[in-house]
Amino acid sequence: MRKGGNDTGIIANVFGAFKAKYRPLLLSRGEYVPTGTLRDNDIVGAIADAIAKNVGKLQPQVVRKDEKGMTIKNDYLARILTLRPCPEMSTYDFLYRIAADLVYTSNSFSVIFYNEDFTRVQSIQPITTKSFRIFEDDKHHILFRFRWDYDGETYTVPYQNVIHIKARYNKKRFLGTSPDIELKRSLDLVETSGEIVKNIVNRSNSLAGYLKYNNLADDKELKQIAKDFQDAYMGAENAGGIAAIDSTVEFKEIAQRTPNVPVNQITFLRDNVYRYYGVNEKVLTSTLSDQEWISFYENVIEPIAIQLSYEFTFKLLTPREIGYGNKIEFTANLLQYATLQTRDTIGGNMFDRGAMTINEYRALMYYGPVDDGDVRMVSLNYVKAGDQSLYQVGQGSGSNNPPPDPGTQQDKQRRAMEAAARAYFQTMKGG
Repeated sequence: MRKGGNDTGIIANVFGAFKAKYRPLLLSRGEYVPTGTLRDNDIVGAIADAIAKNVGKLQPQVVRKDEKGMTIKNDYLARILTLRPCPEMSTYDFLYRIAADLVYTSNSFSVIFYNEDFTRVQSIQPITTKSFRIFEDDKHHILFRFRWDYDGETYTVPYQNVIHIKARYNKKRFLGTSPDIELKRSLDLVETSGEIVKNIVNRSNSLAGYLKYNNLADDKELKQIAKDFQDAYMGAENAGGIAAIDSTVEFKEIAQRTPNVPVNQITFLRDNVYRYYGVNEKVLTSTLSDQEWISFYENVIEPIAIQLSYEFTFKLLTPREIGYGNKIEFTANLLQYATLQTRDTIGGNMFDRGAMTINEYRALMYYGPVDDGDVRMVSLNYVKAGDQSLYQVGQGSGSNNPPPDPGTQQDKQRRAMEAAARAYFQTMKGG
């Protein structure tokens, strides 16, 4: 990354290797977009919070898939992604920030910082920009130039060093379509309706009428009397709606017609904004059923998770690592809105087949872990299709490996059965 013409502070390492190759050129073929103003809108803010909280629950995993199956890695990069992608943010905060920016501007940017020799990722920093521009230099290198909201300075960084997540990617080459223009009419009408409600509230406790002055007075004196009366009794602070006057002034009240609050219009405009983002009132109040949660996940959260997986894999892993089957995935707990009955049915089936440990099943049922609970229990009624005859005659899988030590195997089985019994009785007692 480069600030103006000089490398500074935390950004020096990022741009250091690209000084000669990448220079910030202002070319007409770039795409420049200022950030939007939707962050001040309460409806969009509630939508952004609901979506971002669910995206923040995604679990990043660095996995490797080959002919031997899938392996979940626990290397340096995996620990950064699952614990603290940057010094000031946990993984939840990091993903929350990405999703919120995506709602507000349809584009989320996070800059990747490396060590001095570019062999290891040090951190991934989400940025909020005042303005940004993506363009190509004369050698067709794609660059990202932005004005950072953090310090107001302008920086340039290779696009390869930026995690860029887009929404509504349907018009421009690099950027998602900003919601500012598409939502402007609906949000303006919602704001106008809000002003109507505000005026109704302000007028509900105020006096309205005219003053009859019983003595002789010129126009200037009458205007001053009316102004003093209005300042004293016709403001919002006159909550009681009562005024005190003497015999020289007579107040004649004018009956006010209280306009109706345009509830139907406001609801329609609000729902129009909801439809734009694929949410509804149940999403914002977390009252989704399990089926409604699945629909919301597939329509809103899963597309973001897929983008995160592709972008993180391509930007953080080397071509060699990708060629060996490594990738970064973002997974979700699809049962978080499921009822206890649904959780018990699905969890019980997975537990019986050895797909879930005792503690994983307890966590699914909102119970804490138990000792020796990280074991998988499986019914001996299940066997691989190709091993049925060997299983019936008591033989192994045909390998030459020596049989396991009976004592050790029996001890493991005994501890597992004891853990299962403890988990069962504690569950029956309510945890």
